[in-house]
Amino acid sequence: MTSLLDPVVIPGEAEFQLPGDDILAGGGDDVPQSFAAACARCGAGRVEGQDWCLECGTAFAAPRSIPGVQTVALAGAFTLLLAGGAVAAGVAAINDTLPPRKTEVKLVAQTAEPIPTTPDPLPLEDPVPVDPLPFEDPVPFDSGSTPAPTPEPTPEPVDPVIDLSADAASLYDPEDQATSYNEPSKAIGEKPTPSWFVATAPGVTPGVTDPMDVGLNIDLGGKKTVTKLTLTTVTPGFTVTVLGADTTDPPQAVDDPAWRTLGEAVAVDSIDQGDGDEAGDTTFSLELGGQSKKYRNIVLWFTAPPSEGPKVRISQLKFYD
Repeated sequence: MTSLLDPVVIPGEAEFQLPGDDILAGGGDDVPQSFAAACARCGAGRVEGQDWCLECGTAFAAPRSIPGVQTVALAGAFTLLLAGGAVAAGVAAINDTLPPRKTEVKLVAQTAEPIPTTPDPLPLEDPVPVDPLPFEDPVPFDSGSTPAPTPEPTPEPVDPVIDLSADAASLYDPEDQATSYNEPSKAIGEKPTPSWFVATAPGVTPGVTDPMDVGLNIDLGGKKTVTKLTLTTVTPGFTVTVLGADTTDPPQAVDDPAWRTLGEAVAVDSIDQGDGDEAGDTTFSLELGGQSKKYRNIVLWFTAPPSEGPKVRISQLKFYD
């Protein structure tokens, strides 16, 4: 068995020898071990191992040997031995190293996966015809409540005023009572001025029908239903009877059976007629009974003259179907 104190042998190198124990052992000549025989101060005698002078108390300065020199030397020698062993082991390892391995690098080719491509679509085939199921009427669902009625659309408002031609108005005077008058078309114009007028001779007694008996005829241009008329006047107080005939020309006598009385009003615009028709407001409205029959000619027949005299003025006249 090899110990750490055995000499280390390195191939090719000289043998290393550890120093012997005599190296570390101190000889008698290395450190003087003699002591002074007397005190340097008072001269008193001294024995070996005495540190203080018994006479004067002076300390003896005799040199002593350094302790632990052998121990330190032994530790150094041991350290050198270990270092030498490490060096020797390193050299041996270098000399006994195995030959280097050959590193072979192999290149492995990696093949990329092919990118899938969308195959060409297959030609479509006509689907197999399927007979449709017979249609069945859905079963009505009874919720137990009566459905709300669908509101009927509101009809667009229609202007009920009957359109009249410019020559629709004419003087109606079968008894030749008129003493003066102007163009009858002014009674049906779009503007209330100038107004149409007709005058007759004054009666023997003011306010009686004689000799007014004159009128204004309106040709509607065809048979139409007439339900109402409105007029504007500045000569209130007269009496008027509205007559209607379905003939092409107006009958030439007031008492002709072709005429039919549609309405009558007394003291026009002199008294309240109801339905918002107030006295003195220059307007007058009269409901006519022509809902069940159509007429071609309408005559306003004036019997009693206005309050101010035998002259009637009509500023604007309209008929409604």
